[in-house]
Amino acid sequence: MLNSIFLLFTFGVFSLYAEALSMDDLKQKYVDNILECSKQYPIDRADAEQLQNRIMPDKEPIKCLFACVYKLAGMMNDQGELSVEGVNAISRKYLAEDPEKLQKSEEFTEACRSVNDAPVSDGTRGCDRAALIFKCTIEKSPDDIAMWNLLVVFLAICSCVYARRRSSGAEINGLTEEELKMEFTKLIMKCNKDGEVDMTELVQLQNYVVPTKQSTKCVLACAYKAAEVMNAKGEYDIDHAYKVAEMMKNGDEKRLVNAKKMADLCVKVNELSVSDGEKGCDRAAMIFKCTVENAPKFGFKL
Repeated sequence: MLNSIFLLFTFGVFSLYAEALSMDDLKQKYVDNILECSKQYPIDRADAEQLQNRIMPDKEPIKCLFACVYKLAGMMNDQGELSVEGVNAISRKYLAEDPEKLQKSEEFTEACRSVNDAPVSDGTRGCDRAALIFKCTIEKSPDDIAMWNLLVVFLAICSCVYARRRSSGAEINGLTEEELKMEFTKLIMKCNKDGEVDMTELVQLQNYVVPTKQSTKCVLACAYKAAEVMNAKGEYDIDHAYKVAEMMKNGDEKRLVNAKKMADLCVKVNELSVSDGEKGCDRAAMIFKCTVENAPKFGFKL
């Protein structure tokens, strides 16, 4: 489900990478595209809030961010136009065995073809047209497909923060909440490589809604274990939490103290009974809930 939604939303966003070994590899290429474009076109939280409300800010850099990603992905051609033919070719390749999804994909793409007829002021740059594509995605696509625009926004924010830090040579001990969130998002995507959890559920996680579906809890547990937040026994790892606290202090001892206090609070989830033992799915939801409820109290941004 996730793989096909990802393909539909991006109008064949992975067309440059048709020879990749797996869709998981393709997703990572897409993240890399956003990271690359965010270096040139940074996005701030005010812009992100508008985009999350499905409104394209009337700012050239934001429009150009989307144009950059679309072009690198192969969804927009060199003339700054939506590449309908290329998109449909990719859809037919990956959705050939699912006629219903293929039909929806082609209908969706056809509905947005008209963006190429609209007058724009920047020609082949494609920034204005990218904004039109974004608008069409919101208006014409099913809700679960439009959700992927929100993921672009989130990854763009985190990626530009990460890119600026990496280019400035900042030390890892100065990790911010945004950088940790970026890395954790990558783990979530990797853990959901089989597409068991649909995009709606993943966006709920992004919006800090505690999961109730077991499949979502288990993807969360997988990511927590990969990040060493959770140990092999399916328990919150307090020692690792202390290490992360050190990484995030940014020279501020108060941040360090507060991070350890929050870890001391959240480790209590290990005392609660769960139904799945070392699998850790139930406890992962508890850790998530503890983090969401307490991070703002200790001065950490979600």
